[in-house]
Amino acid sequence: MTNQSEYYESINAWQESRNEEMRDTAGSWLSLVGLHWLEQGASSFGSDTSNHVQFPDTAPKFAGTFILNDTLLSIKVADGVSIKEGDQLVKEMVLRHDMNKPTTYLQMGSINFFAIQRPEGIAIRVKDSRNPELLAFEDIPNFEIDPSWKVQARLDWFETPKPIQIPTVLGSERTQECPAILVFEVNGEAFELYPYQSFYGDPEWTIIFSDLTNGESTYGGGRFLSMPAPEVGAESITLDFNKAYNPPCAFSLFATCPIPPPENSLPIAILSGEKMYGEHH
Repeated sequence: MTNQSEYYESINAWQESRNEEMRDTAGSWLSLVGLHWLEQGASSFGSDTSNHVQFPDTAPKFAGTFILNDTLLSIKVADGVSIKEGDQLVKEMVLRHDMNKPTTYLQMGSINFFAIQRPEGIAIRVKDSRNPELLAFEDIPNFEIDPSWKVQARLDWFETPKPIQIPTVLGSERTQECPAILVFEVNGEAFELYPYQSFYGDPEWTIIFSDLTNGESTYGGGRFLSMPAPEVGAESITLDFNKAYNPPCAFSLFATCPIPPPENSLPIAILSGEKMYGEHH
């Protein structure tokens, strides 16, 4: 009984940590207010609709210019506009995107913005700590905690990792390496999932899966499940679907999420983990 009680407490703590992430004004996907793909050359930015990159109304009408030269991105701030990197005022500088650490984060009042690089190109991601969707956040709904959805999966390792194509909401695909097939059972029936190493080089595996709850009680674009990468050659791994979580696109129209590959389409309802958030995502 004590172990079960501890398990419930651990899942409750995990759920609250997810809610805290969403309340965090700096990191929350609910603070996103824009995603702007840049063309080569100069792109003006500010709140005026004449700009190439339109910022929220709280920004100056013309705040400056982004200059993209091949993959090198720089910024030139307009006179009289206060934009900071940390405590330092910025006038002109080269920007490091999110795949070129450390990323350059810039602040302009309640607005935070930075560059991201994806196979589709380079974009400016804009966040606002005063975004009404962030301020109105309520906890992410979840299915009731059910220990039976914590299952052991057999690891069927590939001799060499198998490339799998992960589609994205942008219509593109990313090639990821799948080290093994995870084979698990629900009510005596066997199912398979294909994990991949994190996009960002983290020492964990991620599974993007769809199931029969999608579009009904859970987000239509599937859900994620992450776990520490096992030792090569390990025989099994734990899948805890009570920790199945929504992708960023469930919370924001300005995310660039991967979506489930065909290999991870489950013909059953996973009645566990996070449910759909909001009405319009």
